[in-house]
Amino acid sequence: MFDFGFGELLLFAVIALVVLGPEKLPHATRMAGAWLGRLRRTLADIQADIEKEVSLQELRDRLQRDLAVAQTAEAQQMLSAQIETLNQTLNKPLVTKPLVTNHPASPPPADPTRDA
Repeated sequence: MFDFGFGELLLFAVIALVVLGPEKLPHATRMAGAWLGRLRRTLADIQADIEKEVSLQELRDRLQRDLAVAQTAEAQQMLSAQIETLNQTLNKPLVTKPLVTNHPASPPPADPTRDA
């Protein structure tokens, strides 16, 4: 996180000893360690929450894709069934019935020997 070498840390410790004195320095280092521990735990919790949310979002996206694929497959099956039904209907032989007309029989041809 920070790029401190041994020399910088030693300088920091000497300044802290001079500023705080030998009586308050142990208490100050304990408090600094406690705060640093809390900060690390908080950051770890935040990171875990973010990772969990990301994985949940990925799961939601995958489920939505799977649902869309399933709905598409179901629609294709329904269309295939309807097409098959139509094909069967169209391939049936036509039943033809003789035409029945209600027209009267045509009159007999006129006799040419008969005068009118």
